[in-house]
Amino acid sequence: MSLRPILLAIVGDSAAGKSTLGDGISALLGDERVTVVTTDDYHKHNRRKRRELRLSALHPDCNDLDLLGEHLEQLSSGKSVQKAPYNHSTGDFDAPREIAPSEFLIVEGLLGLSTPALRERYDVSVYLDTPEPLRHRWKMSRDTAKRGYSENQVSELLERREGVSAAYVRPQREHADMVVRFRTGPRAIDDTKLHATVAMRDQVRHPALRAVLEQSPLAAARLLLRRQGAGAVLEIDGRISDAETAQAERALILQRPELQYILQRRTGQFMTNGTQRHSNALGLAQLLIAYPVLSAKLEQGDSG
Repeated sequence: MSLRPILLAIVGDSAAGKSTLGDGISALLGDERVTVVTTDDYHKHNRRKRRELRLSALHPDCNDLDLLGEHLEQLSSGKSVQKAPYNHSTGDFDAPREIAPSEFLIVEGLLGLSTPALRERYDVSVYLDTPEPLRHRWKMSRDTAKRGYSENQVSELLERREGVSAAYVRPQREHADMVVRFRTGPRAIDDTKLHATVAMRDQVRHPALRAVLEQSPLAAARLLLRRQGAGAVLEIDGRISDAETAQAERALILQRPELQYILQRRTGQFMTNGTQRHSNALGLAQLLIAYPVLSAKLEQGDSG
């Protein structure tokens, strides 16, 4: 009997960086072993109908969360599902396609942690808590370049959605196993040097972070570990060098030798104005998320 897929939820507001974060995690786990489920495909209405109804895509009433739960149950049971993907360029739905389960399912979107029934399905859940000024900049850049919006339309959309985001999207932060936040420093810096904060609840299978710091004397100057409630928070300085990052990665391998395989894969990559760039802080954050996901898979095999 085959083992069920391991489910990872990545939740956050529009243009918070969910796809970028998920792409690196998928690469770490092995793209061929990952199925990505995009919850935007579970919008009930296309863009035109939403405008007529004056209903935001961020509102639960605009999303078939029950169907999402049913599909996750079927995928977890090893069954394929049929779903029409939402096309952000056209604002409509494309022809239905088959979604087949893999060893890992990454469930990415706006409202994946919004109900108790959905929250119970995940092995690991992440909320991407991008500061609003940074998220607004990313949304302006993405929606004008890729989705056919004018700058005025994006600004109006952000203003119109603020109340819905506050009511339905941001509260999911409290339900996530891990909360990831990228931010600028006191002086303006480019996105390759964004600082990262990774908060991990104790119940998630995170590495022994104190040991990572002790075994990474070079990287320790760029990493700050503290306790917060029932969990740990790791601050990653965006200026962390390649050598410092590699040392921290090696320390993680000592705790989970299986990571030696996934560390051969790409991490930390993102696109800016059509140009591929790299962030060590992003790469370490992706690795810290992949660690408990891979651990859940390995422990599942040990108990099977």
